Amino acid sequence: MQSTIPQPASSKSVFRFTEFFSGRTRACGVFEDRFGRLRRRIDVEMLGAWRNNIFVLDESFTYETGETENRTWLIEPLSGNNFRATCPDCVGVAHGVCDADSIRMSYRFLLQMNARDIVVSFDDRIYRMGDQIAVNRATMSKWGVKLGELSLFFHRVADGDFPVKGRANS
Repeated sequence: MQSTIPQPASSKSVFRFTEFFSGRTRACGVFEDRFGRLRRRIDVEMLGAWRNNIFVLDESFTYETGETENRTWLIEPLSGNNFRATCPDCVGVAHGVCDADSIRMSYRFLLQMNARDIVVSFDDRIYRMGDQIAVNRATMSKWGVKLGELSLFFHRVADGDFPVKGRANS
């Protein structure tokens, strides 16, 4: 029986953030608290494009509650396979590195939680599963204590297929 699971892309080339997220991408996923309990379902629609020497990634989040959120990341490639990124909710600068199979980004983030703003740390890892699919696992912590994990499943889409209402809206 042949597997339908996409095989990881060849490790011969670097998995570049700006290449994978160029154009339109959709994602769906969940946030689990540190005990593994499902806390939120999330759908994301993204559009990535170069503006001068900066890669701009616009993200639109929809949660199962109907709540929405928008964020724009500005990504600047650096020497080697490194990059840095900023967005309005990022505290300071996010630092990232790309290798043959994954993208890793670490940053501090201003998060609204229970009607207050707190600063949390993210260790964000995106794994290439093929040319059109990637899996994101992000660990959120505060003072070194794990608060939860975000799992997102990215799929690049053709312009005619975008936007599509996702699971969070149904």
